[in-house]
Formats: sequence, structure tokens, C-alpha cells
Amino acid sequence: MRNNTISANTLFHFTKTIENVRNILAQTFSPRYCLEHIDFISSEKLDMAIPMVCFCDIPLSQIIDHVDTYGEYAIGLNKDWAMSKGISPVLYLYKNSLTNKIINELFKTTFKLDKITYFLKKDLTDPATLDFCGLLFYCKIYKGKMWREGRLKENKTFYNEREWRYIPNLNDLEWINPRLIIGKDEYNNSAKRTEYNDQIKHLTIGFAPKDIKYIIISKESERLEMINMIEHIKGNDYSLNDLKELNSKIISVEQIKDDF
Repeated sequence: MRNNTISANTLFHFTKTIENVRNILAQTFSPRYCLEHIDFISSEKLDMAIPMVCFCDIPLSQIIDHVDTYGEYAIGLNKDWAMSKGISPVLYLYKNSLTNKIINELFKTTFKLDKITYFLKKDLTDPATLDFCGLLFYCKIYKGKMWREGRLKENKTFYNEREWRYIPNLNDLEWINPRLIIGKDEYNNSAKRTEYNDQIKHLTIGFAPKDIKYIIISKESERLEMINMIEHIKGNDYSLNDLKELNSKIISVEQIKDDF
């Protein structure tokens, strides 16, 4: 019987290159600043970069549109693992919805004045501010614009992605004193972006072989390369059975297009 489930038992993290998959296998997941276009809060259009790791809750049979945007390489992990790490689904909003109105009222209460400069301060350590940022970081517009490869693209239905996020504990960020949020100009400065990402790269999300359900590659011709990569990276850390099991979880986008 065909499985018509909408929600998967796996969360996928997609990326553009096989090298990025190698780095995740070698170093686990590290949060990075991602540029978000936030137009569901206040009268401002806020372009800000937030530290996160993103996943999607999409069955393999429905990922083709997703890979066109985010890349044809991925690691899929068990949803129980994700929940144990505090990875959470985002809250989708649309303009004039009740939840959108609540977020706007909280924004005004927290920051008093409706100005982006409040977001870009370095010393956002007030408990109410941290709580609001913690909520805001898990919010996404139902449908709207997104930054991709330096361009603001329109009419993306984000709800279809069923996104989950890992956001570093904001209290942890206080101790290492990075920026909670960085502006678009700083984000687009590659040296600055690297500096900020380096400040949070140690806040990793670890996983074990049993947590991995899929390793997605673009082409079948890359299968041997990925097998060799896994053995090179994890040969001293994982048992032979673990390595064999991981190799059995490799699947290509070509295969998904043919078989799902």
C-alpha cells in the first residue's frame, strides 16, 4: 500500500556540495548565520541573519522541488534524535493572523520603539529581549520573499518546507558574546560573516551512526566516492558494522526521481 503520509520520520538537512556532507560527517552540525527577510513584524522590512541549522520534514517522494532550491546533497536523521537535541518546528505566520498580531505586540512591548537598530545592538541581554528573540527565531512567514545567492526571490511558499530549526541556546550565546543577530550588510561581508560563524561553530549538534537514516548524493556515479569518504572520515571511530550500515543508507537524487 502506498504511504501517503505528509510528515516524514526523518529530518533532512540539504546542502549544495558533497564536500559539505563530508564536513558534517567529520565535524557534526554547527550553526551558521542565515539571512532572513522578515516582513511579518512591524512596519519595517527586516533583513537579518540568525544563527541556526535548518532541517525539513519532507518525505523522499516530495523532495525534488526542495533540492532545486537548497542542493542535491543531504543527511537525513531520525526525528527522535532531533527532538532530543531541542530541534523544533518553526511557527508559520501570515499577515493579519492572530499569531502575527501577537508577535507584533510582543515586539513593540519588548523594544518600545519600532526600529531595526534595537535588533542590531550587541548587548541584547535583557531577559524579555532574549525571550522575544528566542520566539522570533522560530517564526517564518507562510509565503513570501527569501534571500538566495545574493538575490531576494519572491513568492516562496515556505510552509511547504515544513522547516525545523536548531537555534543555539541564547543564554549560551551570552557567555561567548557573539551577535544574536547581524545585519544584511555585515552578512554580505564575507570576512565579517566568517568571523561571526567562527564564534559559534563550537556549538555543535552531535549524532551517532544509528541516528542517520539517509545520506543523499546527487548522482549514482558519486556513490563510491561517498563510501570512500565515510570510511576515511569515520574508519577509526565507527565499527565495521556501523560503516557498512551507513554505506547502505546512501541514496541518490537520480534514484529518488526514478523510484519514488
